[in-house]
Amino acid sequence: MRRSAFDRAWPYEPEEAYEDAAASGIDAAAPNVARVDNYYLGGKDNFAVDRDLAERALREAPVIARLVQVNRGFLHRTARFLAAERGIRQFLDIGCGLPTEINLDETVREIDPDCRIAYVDNDPMVLTHARALMAVDGGVGVYEADLREPSTVLGDPDLLRLLDLTEPVAVFLLNVLPFVPGNPRRIVDELVRYLPTGSHVVVSHVERTPDLEAVADLYEEAGLSFIPRSRFEIARIAHGLDPVAPYPAGLPLSRSGGEPDAADAVPLIGCVGRRR
Repeated sequence: MRRSAFDRAWPYEPEEAYEDAAASGIDAAAPNVARVDNYYLGGKDNFAVDRDLAERALREAPVIARLVQVNRGFLHRTARFLAAERGIRQFLDIGCGLPTEINLDETVREIDPDCRIAYVDNDPMVLTHARALMAVDGGVGVYEADLREPSTVLGDPDLLRLLDLTEPVAVFLLNVLPFVPGNPRRIVDELVRYLPTGSHVVVSHVERTPDLEAVADLYEEAGLSFIPRSRFEIARIAHGLDPVAPYPAGLPLSRSGGEPDAADAVPLIGCVGRRR
């Protein structure tokens, strides 16, 4: 039986891998944000064009691979905090990206196996992988929607059969907003309007630095949007939420997961807020 393009381990990319990708609606000839991040994390679900862009980005900003790893750590720390300390039992990961070794559903279900988790993305490869690997029971779902249209995300009838929007929900927007042109504050504000009181929103966003601006130029040349923003701009994204300890809006994240110092921080801002 011929394996799909998704199952072939890097670095082998025979011609049929690209044929399989095209048949699944995946463009293997152009770099893709989710696949580039997968490469930064040491995954195999990427193509040569993704690895080429990633390596050029790493030459401009070696910190970017560590930044992506810290972002995953932030996901798991905040998920455990919200499940264990805040009693949240419904989780929505928008722009979830390709599955990794440990995913959000596994983390929160260590706290309570009855937690319900919805993953949302608009990337065909992400959706294919996520549906195969994560949607394994009735408490986990994978849905196609575009973050730029919040009403389509939280208005999906299938998603609403899994999540009850009369009860608090934790919404994760982890380093996805830098890849969305336009006004990220509008997106967050609109999402929050759909959420019940007591819900939480978790945001991470790359901070503008000279080396990440150079990476942004590389991404733009490759046809990808990547917009690092200032610490002030990132804090304003979560302005309509009540900051929640231990991750108040605007706190740079650290490599170790603790309070950062100048030597430990990475250019990634973490925000956790509660819907008023």
